[in-house]
Amino acid sequence: MATFETSVQLTTTSEEIFEFLIDTDNILKISPPDTGLAFTKKPDKLSLGAVLEFQIQGFGKVQDGTHEIIAFEKPEFFTEKQISGPLKSYTHEHRIVPSGDNQVTVIDRLEFEPPGGLLGFLITESKLLDLFDEGFFHRHNALKAIFP
Repeated sequence: MATFETSVQLTTTSEEIFEFLIDTDNILKISPPDTGLAFTKKPDKLSLGAVLEFQIQGFGKVQDGTHEIIAFEKPEFFTEKQISGPLKSYTHEHRIVPSGDNQVTVIDRLEFEPPGGLLGFLITESKLLDLFDEGFFHRHNALKAIFP
């Protein structure tokens, strides 16, 4: 299984950034607009067992996906896992680590497998790593604008 990890340091508290990240309306505010992310079913706030159903623009077509929150420890971390979607597997851990007075580091760690079959020849691990890098660059810049 492939991994991708990135982090951003923010001026805020663990509690404040955790509350921001579990508010599903905020997910749209920090997602790259070119992904076309749209929720078809979502709770107002994430919690253990919460399910997100969404559509996302990827590789020239709209993809459907469903993620479930499989771990939730407020205000340290939560983990979402793909139940159905374009990849063979996908797990995203959001970890918040205090790193000083009114400073936190938000760590995003992904474990994933590209799709199988013919689609796997087009959507390779390398291509996905590039897409994740671009997407989290946007996400982290958006977070830095909100929590300067």
